[in-house]
Amino acid sequence: MDLQLDGKRMLVTAASRGLGFGVAKTLIQEGAEVILCGRTKGSLERAVHKLGTNARYVVADVSKAEDISQLITNIEREKGVIDGMFVNAGGPPPGQFSELTDEDWERSFHLTLMSAVRLTREALPLLRESSSPSILYSTSISVKQPIGNLLLSNSLRPAVIGMMRTLAEEISRDGVRTNAVCPGYINTERVQELMKATGNPDEAMERITSSIPLGRMGRPAEFGAVCAFLLSPMASYVHGALILVDGGMYKGMM
Repeated sequence: MDLQLDGKRMLVTAASRGLGFGVAKTLIQEGAEVILCGRTKGSLERAVHKLGTNARYVVADVSKAEDISQLITNIEREKGVIDGMFVNAGGPPPGQFSELTDEDWERSFHLTLMSAVRLTREALPLLRESSSPSILYSTSISVKQPIGNLLLSNSLRPAVIGMMRTLAEEISRDGVRTNAVCPGYINTERVQELMKATGNPDEAMERITSSIPLGRMGRPAEFGAVCAFLLSPMASYVHGALILVDGGMYKGMM
């Protein structure tokens, strides 16, 4: 299937590794030009080297308002249009209620919710210049069912969904589509780190995969393929949707 992404300009945040890198790689394979952002210049340089000439990067910490403003200003100066934006950020740290401080909550609030708010606010003028603009928010299966020891994610990611569903009404008149993708366990560096944090990663891997009907974790390329479709003009009638990419892990009806 031709996703009609040739020459489209895409912004992918937190893209130097993990899910963001998987999305950026697929978009480039489909012919898009991709702007990657992340906090570390060295990691971004390595990512761009792997992705080729259709990738470039801007160093930005999406938990900081000033970095987001500078990121979008940089893109505006160069071309003045964004055709699609994958809103992504590193996940909040694990921890139970009794362990988490006010500072943990505040940092996670800026990382998880306010990054999505600010990126959307700043990028909307450039998205409105596109003929097929789309925003895709990366959340988690935790918006459907809480995940143990991930209280911050369980609490803050649903707010991103509430914003997305409201924006689906508010900005649809401008032709801007908004959707969210909800990954389950995709085998990324972050998931490996979470398993190591349990003290017994092999046992954690067995426990997780036994809960997934397909019997394995997903691959970043599989996640990237779904996201590329949702960002593309081929998904032109998919709007306000939550799409699970979890191997069947979520058991609910809705």
